[in-house]
Amino acid sequence: KAVAQHLLSAKIYSIEAPVNSDSKGEFMTDYFSKSTATSTWSEEKIFCEIGRALTSSLNPKEVFNRVMKLIGDYFSPRNWSLLLIDKHTGRLKFEIVMGVDATKLDQVCLEKEEGIAGWVCRHCQPAIVEDVSKDPRFSPRLDEILGFATCSVVSVPLLNGSNKVIGAIELINKIVPAADKADPESPPVLTGTKDIPFTTLDMEILSAIGAFTGIAAENAFLHQKVKDLAMIDPLTGVYNRLYFNEMLKREEKRIKRIHYSICILMMDVDDLKMINDRYGHLTGDKVLRDIANILKSSIRESDVLARYGGDEFIVLMTNASDEDGKSLKNRINHHLDQWNQEKPKEHPALELSLGVYASGSEDLDNILQEADRELYHCKYFRKKHKDLVSEKSIRSYLWDNFNSDEK
Repeated sequence: KAVAQHLLSAKIYSIEAPVNSDSKGEFMTDYFSKSTATSTWSEEKIFCEIGRALTSSLNPKEVFNRVMKLIGDYFSPRNWSLLLIDKHTGRLKFEIVMGVDATKLDQVCLEKEEGIAGWVCRHCQPAIVEDVSKDPRFSPRLDEILGFATCSVVSVPLLNGSNKVIGAIELINKIVPAADKADPESPPVLTGTKDIPFTTLDMEILSAIGAFTGIAAENAFLHQKVKDLAMIDPLTGVYNRLYFNEMLKREEKRIKRIHYSICILMMDVDDLKMINDRYGHLTGDKVLRDIANILKSSIRESDVLARYGGDEFIVLMTNASDEDGKSLKNRINHHLDQWNQEKPKEHPALELSLGVYASGSEDLDNILQEADRELYHCKYFRKKHKDLVSEKSIRSYLWDNFNSDEK
């Protein structure tokens, strides 16, 4: 609805001059080009290119980058940015910054209603300011950070499908002449030295773009969320088996090409069934979440942690040896011991059996099977000692498990 309103308001400009019925389409293109005197693009072309950009990807970052490059070429601002509202704080964060050193604004946010963009988001209205020195809404804080002098501003809200503001697009100091040629894959090169105010038509066209972009961004974010949910275990918040298998396949291809080793840690929560039966499944779920948190705090940043089954977890250590895997195993056990010492009395102790196996390109096909075998041995040895109460039982155990050359 918002998009339709913006487009209708923009089309009003096409009715203000007489139209030759024999060359209507030709006149429309020429007229829109003249009505934006500083641009080499017609209105139809910018909307066509924006439409292509919005439908070219379901990655929000890619969508924003392509749209902002087109906006820079069409409107010729010195600086321009796209800001998104943080759901938790309500502040505006700079998502895309062009025309200036973006790193200077990495940790900078606009407070609620700060500046022109803050006012635009608060009131869900576009704003155009020819001289910011005469507008009390303008905040000079960013100019001080950037060492820049803002003269004129046009800012429009980004609206999602529910007509709710999710952010803003802001253009600063229009340049004349505009860039000679549009290139959607790279920012425009603007050679003008004279700044002029933005026009009402600029605001109308940018408002329509903002509405389109907001809806496309929402779709992209939803797609990303669905994609993430498909890879995340909902109970523990770590990756699931599907994602782990994909990452393992990717690493196997790299190993065959680069020739290094990876290490797998296969883990099993001890006595989870007993915990569920004795304390209830809610406590069992909490045990799994606590284990996942301990594992997350133990692994390296490059490691991939996943819930592999009901009570099983697995870690893929890239570019790691057997010694690296054993070091991680010791670190996990240390964190488990710390947790158990500090746990509430009514909470069951956390215990893990861990199997470690490292492999290079020569044994990749069996790496999961070997890690699972190591896990079984670990669990068997940890539990079996409770049953070994006599010399006869010890001899029988040793005979069953170490009576082959391989063992």
